[in-house]
Amino acid sequence: MANPRLRKELLETVRGLHAAGAIDFRKLEEFETFRVVQAPAPVVPPSAPLPPNCVASVVLQPGESVEWTWTTDANGVRYVSGYTVVRAGFEV
Repeated sequence: MANPRLRKELLETVRGLHAAGAIDFRKLEEFETFRVVQAPAPVVPPSAPLPPNCVASVVLQPGESVEWTWTTDANGVRYVSGYTVVRAGFEV
């Protein structure tokens, strides 16, 4: 997991929602097994300005992976502009 603090904060929020009756136990279990994957850093030539990634991270459930969509701008900068969540055996 890329950011343990983010995971802890998200889990605390979800547990609070469960305690308040806003989500059921099954949904709580789903959140307790998720993982956060950070997007790759952009590829920037030395003379080009650094663009921010459009996607910072993705939350995945067990059995899921992510395929990043890359965009190249006029300066030759490559950055993550989107993603596709892929489940084992088929695309979502």
